[in-house]
Amino acid sequence: MFGEKAAIPSGATIVFLGDSITDDGTYISYLDAHFHIHRPEVRLNLINLGVSSETASGLSEPAHPFPRPCIFDRLDRALAESEPDIVVVCYGMNDGIYYPLGEERFEAYRAGMRRLLRTIRASGAQAIAVTPPPFDPVSFERAAERLRPADAAEFSYDKPYEDYESVLKAYAEWVMTLDESRADGVVNIHDPMLAWIREARAADPGCRTGDGIHPNAQGHRVIARTLLAGLFGETAAEAPADGAPVDAAPADEAGPVGAAADRDAAVGGTAAYPLVWERHRLLSAAWKEHVGHTNVTKAPNALPLAEAQARAIELEERIRELVAAGRAE
Repeated sequence: MFGEKAAIPSGATIVFLGDSITDDGTYISYLDAHFHIHRPEVRLNLINLGVSSETASGLSEPAHPFPRPCIFDRLDRALAESEPDIVVVCYGMNDGIYYPLGEERFEAYRAGMRRLLRTIRASGAQAIAVTPPPFDPVSFERAAERLRPADAAEFSYDKPYEDYESVLKAYAEWVMTLDESRADGVVNIHDPMLAWIREARAADPGCRTGDGIHPNAQGHRVIARTLLAGLFGETAAEAPADGAPVDAAPADEAGPVGAAADRDAAVGGTAAYPLVWERHRLLSAAWKEHVGHTNVTKAPNALPLAEAQARAIELEERIRELVAAGRAE
């Protein structure tokens, strides 16, 4: 896999590690929906192990309400329990802790990412590094009072550096320099998402693409499409959620945000997506708490993993029935 002529590895277990954008899971559910709808013969085990507020750098801003979780608090158990074939990692948004670019913070991110990729590959899995998404200050509520100039005394997710996008751009450019000695593949979601933001803003200068840190459902669609192309060679026209809603309900950085109010819309012309989403969140919560993490907020109503997996099998049967019925119409 990985590239224009990628072979889709049916039966593979693909684990996603990342912060609240991954924890939200919308882009992963879109990937799942895509394969159910367009490639029903391909059966992938997609495991969302994102944790809100997490970093690869181990850094945490003083104003954060609790010490930020670090992937290395749980990485060994995550790999041992999930036994992945492929691990997709997306960090960076929190790693600069919302300060201006600084060499010490940048090196902490680079060192954390190198260690993360090295550990994944040593476990026998393939490691895919994904760039951080862009930061969109225009989408911040009360931006004038919350965004901080470079000479401010302190920064945080709630009061970030006004040009934090320049930090994420530097981080993304560095990720794209990782060669095969460091990673089995790299995917640039930063630039496609930035292009989408610019296009949306050209049409509507006041539009919000999320809450500034977390993209809305449309942004998750861009991530999903970019990953499909970069990992599996799927074309954008085949990507999921062509009719999905684009508005997100903003939330603060401590919790996931996405298209929570609108996700029951059909995806790709099928009514199966609500069940895909239900199954995804069921398994995501169970897996996250089964592996464990240091975020003070735990997944509500998470079932024991074995019980969640049993329920997921039932949902999977219903999803495939709906997809088959849609194809027959």
